[in-house]
Amino acid sequence: MTRWFAPFARLYTYFCPMAWVLAALIFISRLSAMVKLFMALYLRQALGLPIETVGWLLSGYGAGLLIGSMGGGLLSDHVSSSRLTSALFFVSAWVLIALGLVTTLSVLAGLLLFSGLLDGAIRTLHQRLIMEYCQVSQRARTQSLNRVASNLGMAVAGVMGGVLAQVDFRWVFFASAAMTLSALIWFVGATLHREVQPLDECPDTGGRTPYNDRAFLWLLAASVLLGLAFEPVYSMLGNYLLDYYQLGAEIIGWQFALNALLVVVLQIPLSHWCERWGARWQLLAGSLLLACGLGMLPFGSGVFYVCLSTVIWTIGEILFMPTLNVLVMQRAQTGRSGHYFGLFSMCWSASVLVSPTLGGQLYGYFGGHSVWFGCAILAMLSIPLVYRSVPS
Repeated sequence: MTRWFAPFARLYTYFCPMAWVLAALIFISRLSAMVKLFMALYLRQALGLPIETVGWLLSGYGAGLLIGSMGGGLLSDHVSSSRLTSALFFVSAWVLIALGLVTTLSVLAGLLLFSGLLDGAIRTLHQRLIMEYCQVSQRARTQSLNRVASNLGMAVAGVMGGVLAQVDFRWVFFASAAMTLSALIWFVGATLHREVQPLDECPDTGGRTPYNDRAFLWLLAASVLLGLAFEPVYSMLGNYLLDYYQLGAEIIGWQFALNALLVVVLQIPLSHWCERWGARWQLLAGSLLLACGLGMLPFGSGVFYVCLSTVIWTIGEILFMPTLNVLVMQRAQTGRSGHYFGLFSMCWSASVLVSPTLGGQLYGYFGGHSVWFGCAILAMLSIPLVYRSVPS
């Protein structure tokens, strides 16, 4: 009987205890993100708002995300990361409840902006928590485990939110608030008496800051290009497969499910296998696979071809996503780490904000194929920037 549990025991000891704590935290917080999945539907169907207004309201959330990403990083240089995270989770729960009760347009706009600000700050702080509570040798592994937990949480959130929305949209908000409070209780209990890792591991760098750290600035530029290349998957792929591949909503949904399943199954073993490559080659391989997986879409047809594309770009995602976060941690210095995390999160959030608009313009003026050619070009352009930013 013991041999059946041996693989699970090895997997548990492969990660440090705090890695599991943070993975559980992000899993619960992703369950609470079901609100984001159904917000557009709620505003359109339940409140009867015109689609133009829905777009502006969601843009407000994106703007808040951008501001919060930087603000959370800056605050973490002066306030305990664990205490700040706890406070943000507590406030976020009440904002979610308010979103389910308020129908006044101006108040909704303010709440969505504030909700984005809170979410952006929490995302930035999560990276700092990994740095503070995990040893250097465990940080890459923790990033992989957190990506598995995040994708698993989003998959469950989609199903759970769909069921609740059929009963009453307000239950989506209330359940999300309950999940947020659960995450808060879990996090406080896990970190109450736990000491943080010392952050002064790096030698003195002569007053280096993120604003004069050339390697970090090259890395930021690479991350912006990769973000612009990757985000159209969520904003453009569904309509593209409908228009050019004549696939139904069910098949399109399975493409996103395939992506999440591949991340859950392959993230940890692939990251472990690629540790021998080093960060540079993981980023280069991830960029190349992303370019190939998305750039091949205009040249084929049929469900099998789409699935092959999804597999290729997902493996690219698996390679470059956690590696970017680990590299930011390596550049971060004591007293300035919040600036590093904030700038990185802000740049990625900016990509999320700009990509749908840019992709929509390309799609409208030049056709759907142009979006994926553009994504492939952006991913390839990131490769020389990776060479400049990451030592071999």
